[in-house]
Amino acid sequence: MKSCTSICTSSFVVVTAVLIVNWMFTVICSLGILLNQQGLIGTHIYRVGPNSDLYILGFCIDTVPKYWSVAVFCFLNSGMRTLNGEVLRPWITTQVQDLTKPVEQIPRIKAYAISCIASLFGWFDFFMYMNILLTQIDMMFIEVSADMTMTLILTTYYLRR
Repeated sequence: MKSCTSICTSSFVVVTAVLIVNWMFTVICSLGILLNQQGLIGTHIYRVGPNSDLYILGFCIDTVPKYWSVAVFCFLNSGMRTLNGEVLRPWITTQVQDLTKPVEQIPRIKAYAISCIASLFGWFDFFMYMNILLTQIDMMFIEVSADMTMTLILTTYYLRR
């Protein structure tokens, strides 16, 4: 029989997830209604595909090969983001920041290197993400699709252990 703590915690996690989904759905629907009322659907940010107004880091993304290059970058970078968040960050938390672990057992050079790499990638990812995400609405869909794909792959990996 499960303890009350694990059941309550599990229920709280599910309720939290449902609350977050409802929040996102409400905001997206409200934005859609407002954008439609203001006549903003179809304007620059709400276009889809390569076009002469799509610039990322100063590069005009006006051809299908350029557009696909951005999409491939998004998927690869999303994989790196997932690895950073699901592998490096938890390692830092459980190996370096665990105050119950004797300091002598922490590999110092490895701890500094991994911590710095995780931090640097966070900034790199933020910079690239903002430059891509804020250009056109379909870039957001590509990023979300890539992120969901990587999350499903990693979750499947952990559930099969």
